[in-house]
Parts: sequence; C-alpha cells; structure tokens
Amino acid sequence: MSVIEQLTTMVLLMIVGFILNKRKYLSEKEIKGLSIVLTKVAVPANMIVLLQREYSYEIWTGFLKTAFGTLFLCILGTLIFLAVGKCLKMDFPQLGLFAGGGVYSNVIFMGQPLVMAMFGAEGLIFCVAVMFACNVYLFTACSVLFSYQCGTAKPPKKLLKDAFFNLICFSAIIGIFCFVNSISLPQPIYQALNYASTTTVCLSMIVIGALLAVANVKEVLTDKAVYIFSFFTLVVMPVLTKLLMGFFMDGVALGVMVILMGTPAAAALPSFAGGYGNDEKRASEYVFVSTTLSVITLPLTAKFLC
Repeated sequence: MSVIEQLTTMVLLMIVGFILNKRKYLSEKEIKGLSIVLTKVAVPANMIVLLQREYSYEIWTGFLKTAFGTLFLCILGTLIFLAVGKCLKMDFPQLGLFAGGGVYSNVIFMGQPLVMAMFGAEGLIFCVAVMFACNVYLFTACSVLFSYQCGTAKPPKKLLKDAFFNLICFSAIIGIFCFVNSISLPQPIYQALNYASTTTVCLSMIVIGALLAVANVKEVLTDKAVYIFSFFTLVVMPVLTKLLMGFFMDGVALGVMVILMGTPAAAALPSFAGGYGNDEKRASEYVFVSTTLSVITLPLTAKFLC
C-alpha cells in the first residue's frame, strides 16, 4: 500500500471518530478510555510483537543509532521551539507547551502504519527505537516543560520513575531482550499480543478524529501560532533529521527517523499537558492543525526526503 493510500485509510478512520463524537456515541470520558486501552495494552503489545525476529547485528546497531539519534533530535527540537516561541512573545507555561508539544510527535499512533507502508516489516523494528526514546523524553524533559510555572512539577526521582517504570518501557525492554537472544514467545502468548497490537491503528485514528471533533475550528484557523507550530513540526524537524542524521545513518533506519520526525503533534498531547495543569484547549488546537496539515506534508516528506 502506498503512503497516499495509507494516509487515506487513516483519514477515513479519523472521520469515523469525528462522526462518533458529533453523534454523541463517543463522549470525552469514553475517548480517554480508548486512549488508556491504546497506551496500556495495544502499544506495549505491539512493541513486543515488532521485536519478535531473529537477531541481526546490523539491525541492532541501527536500532541503537536510531534511539540515541531520536533523543538528540528531541533535545535540538526543544531548543528550536523554545527560541521560536520566544520570538512569538510566549512565556511559560504557554512556551513550555509550545516547545514540549513540538517534539511530542505522533510517532506511536500515526508513524507505524506509514513506516509499514513505506519500508515493510524491516522498518517497524526501528519504530520501536524511536517510540522508546520519545517515551523517555516525554516523561522527563517534556514533563518539566509542561509543568513549569503550573505548580505541578515533579521531583527528579518521580520523573525518572515515570520515564522508565511504565508499560511502554517494560515492553520495549522485553522485546529487546527477546530480539538480542533470538527468543521466540510461546505461540498462545504471541497470538494474544498480536491480536492486541492489531487494534493500534484503528483505535488511535478514531481517538484522533474524536479529539478533532471538539476543536473550535473557526478560532483555530485564525491563529498564526498554530501554523508556525505545524510548520516546524511537519517540515523543519524531518528536514533537520535528514541533514543531520544522514552523516551517521542511512537506509531504512534513516528513512524511518525522517518520516516519524515529520508526524504531527501526538493525539495524547491535550490530556498529557492537562495533567500538568497546562492549557489543554491550546494543546488540542496544535493537534488539530498539525494533524490536518500532515495529510499534505507527510506524502511530500516521504517523496523528497526518504
């Protein structure tokens, strides 16, 4: 399936979520419930399943480069967004949301089907490296950015605990251990995880569509800040990835990083930012505009950068 076809499929699923919310079949509480199923069941299961393959030194080296490269890009991206936000006269906590949201991309929900369409099963293992690194960065640096001057800052011990003691991290470690040691899970366990993982794309797109349904479209479309946010998220970040990581990586691993760094703001951004007392409504606007524009930018990124 081509990138255009895959994106079309994802848009159709988002429309389903949009309609379900508008028809009152999917309330805000139920959307959060679906998000919990995704983050606590589907995504962790998916990460283990993707790493169920025979060990390869070349893939393992690419995996490590991808993980550390992702952390580097997240740090660089944060600095860029902080500078841009300052130019837009932003102050904390709005600046923290702008910078943290800019690097909290939708690599988990939107990235995987795109990588599968472009690179096949070989590319999915590098998805795990990006997801793992982004998850660690989210619960450390992004947590600090979202909570700064909101009165919800966590102590360093709590940040580290949240970063490494969670289901996504545990599932990545289990998957890596099995991959490095060429361990195949018993068939019933593998099938159960595989069934859970196959719901990831469908549920995530429905959740995104339902979230978009609650956005105030007229208000959002007149705000230049959300377009600047989207430009740096969807265009600048993948271009920087191609230019900088191209010195250290090539092939499928580089292509995966480029496409994932060009995904829009994560669907979970509003609830995550809101959990720290930051502006949940503003976060929803970032998600709405960047997700809508990504339908145009992602095929261009795939064509000219991958």
